[in-house]
Amino acid sequence: MGLGRRVRHFIAFVLVTLSSYLIFFQLLSHLTPSWPHVFALPRYKGYTSQYSFDLDKAKHPTWMASIPDSANLSSLSIPGSHDTFTSKVPLIGYQTQNFDLQDQLRAGLRYFDVRTRLANDTLRIYHGSVDTGWTYVDVILALFDFLDKHPTEAIVMRLKEEGVPFGHPTKTFEQAVLHHWWKDPVTAPGCQKHFYEWPLLARAGYNVTSYDDHGVVFEVLPTLGAMRGKIIILQEFDSVGGPWGVPWKSSHIELEDLWIIVDVEHLDDKWDAITANLQKAANNTHPGALYLTHLSASVGVLPIEAAAGPLNTTIVGMNDRTGKYLAEKSNAKALDGKTGIVMADFEGAGLVDAILAHNEWLKK
Repeated sequence: MGLGRRVRHFIAFVLVTLSSYLIFFQLLSHLTPSWPHVFALPRYKGYTSQYSFDLDKAKHPTWMASIPDSANLSSLSIPGSHDTFTSKVPLIGYQTQNFDLQDQLRAGLRYFDVRTRLANDTLRIYHGSVDTGWTYVDVILALFDFLDKHPTEAIVMRLKEEGVPFGHPTKTFEQAVLHHWWKDPVTAPGCQKHFYEWPLLARAGYNVTSYDDHGVVFEVLPTLGAMRGKIIILQEFDSVGGPWGVPWKSSHIELEDLWIIVDVEHLDDKWDAITANLQKAANNTHPGALYLTHLSASVGVLPIEAAAGPLNTTIVGMNDRTGKYLAEKSNAKALDGKTGIVMADFEGAGLVDAILAHNEWLKK
């Protein structure tokens, strides 16, 4: 074969090969129009998720300013975090956040999960048996500072006694909390200014219409106007003189917290529980109640797997399922219904935006 003929064959081979590649990528672009987007998804520790990990991109420091004072707390759609203070915890089974409290506040989160244990007489923030590095004083001072700078906002704080005390405390959990409220010169002024009082009927002459499971009468949930600049506690600890907030187990709270998932194949069970509670909230099945929906799960799955989906599988995490579910309702203008409080692990900006969009009906 002559040199010229070999050159022509080589050129023909190159042209055919290039044409094949062009046809292949053109077909691929039609079959997977979001292909380039895959590489742009938020990523953390090898996990990718459209609705996780990029909370710093959400900027809603004063979103409550546009909500009328007359709106009841129970009618709002509020993003929140589960095990709020674990962003620096190095154990993958215990880390549930990748941004700290300040970032969460700026992003628009208004529900915080404060799990506290007595270590001698210091209230420290724990996730199970793991110390997060935060104290209760750190938490409330940070919240007071935020509310002083953003007086249109209100905060819902779950305050839970996370476990038995460490060391040799001289106070009960309730006594330690009340010490900071009334006696500690560092925290007492802020506590008296910012904590919303939840009195028993016997303590003050309130008009009350609701009862807990034991027949005790409580004030109904407040309006946002009454809550601006304040923190309302969801109380999950024993008390003698209280309650000091809305009892966690009471008729005021409709809770979804299916957190024990045996393996990733059972995440559909978690999703069923999430959608059921979101639908109840949207339909206002229990008027006046505070709907709380946890997107988090653990035990048989890692928190990051439940949020973002497991590595190397087609299983979709709870953040993506919830974000897409709420965004689809937004796109369909089906916004005349609240989400209640939705708390997540490794929350992303898109999830926050999707939750907050469901407050639009309150502005009409």
